[in-house]
Amino acid sequence: MNKLLLGSLLASLPMASMASDPFQHVDAYLVSTNLEIGGVDDDGDGFGISGSFRVGEQAFIDAEYQSAETDDFEIEIDQLRLGLGFHSMESTAGLTFYGQGEYLQFDGNGDDEDGFGLHGGILIAATEQLRFKGELGYLTLDDVDGLEYTLGASFDITPNIGLFADYRLTGLEDDNNNELDLTDVKLGVSMLF
Repeated sequence: MNKLLLGSLLASLPMASMASDPFQHVDAYLVSTNLEIGGVDDDGDGFGISGSFRVGEQAFIDAEYQSAETDDFEIEIDQLRLGLGFHSMESTAGLTFYGQGEYLQFDGNGDDEDGFGLHGGILIAATEQLRFKGELGYLTLDDVDGLEYTLGASFDITPNIGLFADYRLTGLEDDNNNELDLTDVKLGVSMLF
């Protein structure tokens, strides 16, 4: 009886029948943050919203706002990102390559840093509903610069709703070789269109 009920429940879930567009979505997420400055680190959490929208057959814009606060030092870290990118057509192997430039603004308790980032990445369509992402970027801000790495996965539950998880490591350094590492782990829901 339990197997019959479980089977009926799974069969009634509307699954995505076609792949969603990875460059057309709005996301809301929770973020777990780790900030490390000069060998001292602090954890925190927060939230974010982001989205990607097509402006041409292979062109897209994206935007992200994220806010997190560390537990011990009570540092509030706000990030604003606005970008423009271009992507390849998806290959028969399910691979899509993309590149983008973006304006960045980081605010840590009133200490503003803004600048630009260049990113290149790959999307891998494992199935029509499951995608993986890998991205490498270079950021240059007012007083710091460095590399940024992102790994992620997304799963379309229905044609209009998806789930995603991202891991982003931003490693920045100033002119005096002082290091700042910011690690974000994001879990969220996507509205797909």
